[in-house]
Amino acid sequence: MNDLTVLYIAGYGRSGSTVLDVLLGGHPRVVSVGELVFLGSDWQSEDRKCACGEPYENCPFWKGLFKDSREVNSLERVVRDIEHRHALPRLLFDSHSEEEKRDYRRRTRKLFEYIAQQGRADLVVDSSKSGRQAAGRFWALKNIAGLDVRVLHLVRDGRAALRSVVEKGSNWALEGHIDEKRWLGTQTTIGWVLANAITWGLGGSLGSDRYHRVKFEDLLRVPEKTLRGIGDFVDVNLGAVIRRVGRDEFFEVGHNVGGNRIRHKQQIHLRKTDTPNPHPWSGLDRHHQILFATLGQWMNQKLGYSW
Repeated sequence: MNDLTVLYIAGYGRSGSTVLDVLLGGHPRVVSVGELVFLGSDWQSEDRKCACGEPYENCPFWKGLFKDSREVNSLERVVRDIEHRHALPRLLFDSHSEEEKRDYRRRTRKLFEYIAQQGRADLVVDSSKSGRQAAGRFWALKNIAGLDVRVLHLVRDGRAALRSVVEKGSNWALEGHIDEKRWLGTQTTIGWVLANAITWGLGGSLGSDRYHRVKFEDLLRVPEKTLRGIGDFVDVNLGAVIRRVGRDEFFEVGHNVGGNRIRHKQQIHLRKTDTPNPHPWSGLDRHHQILFATLGQWMNQKLGYSW
């Protein structure tokens, strides 16, 4: 475990985390596993499968992790009790009991050790981000589990993230696991603001050697430069990945948990573009333009996106 590093992709959904996760997994020292925060709940759901298409208990990567359903339930419980947004005040004020912290530390370290061994890697990419279920995850992984965590804050123009959700719907609803929520635009905008504010505040407090912010638009526009910066941040030479991106190659998805539904395509590639978002307000109707201008644009500007 002393040689293991966790690259935690933080931020909000619809920001390209699945694509970046898979790209990084193309390096031999890196194992890409998607949104680990959902591993327990996905494992328990009959209609949620690993990106390879197999149920988790039959997946060649994951099947050796748990002895029985009780271990799955225990991981799900301890993750919810410590990492969820409602537990964030207790996490930040270090008010969980020693027994709770020992249980979390033991189960989490076992999980990451298993992943590193299965992937034959010393860098694990966890793209759980910073939504409601994982608001405190990277903080807990570092300060309770004692892992070497580097926080990569992946941001995208909030108007593009909102447009993606409004036009297409939420990932879980699209996959038929839940009914679409009412007031989806409002919930998305507030969730986007909270996730990025929490990541910026907590991640930024770790210092520049532990926190690095990347725009998804830069990954699309100048992928070589962006990936080189990420490699420098985690002390991994990503030259081989950069060359594959330059040749427009496809990357194997592997055994990712959760994430965008494109993970089921098995292979993905980066769709580079010189103009990722030329007309940021286009595609949003008047209602959602006013909504985001009122609730979200202040954070958008802090992240470097002009009006």
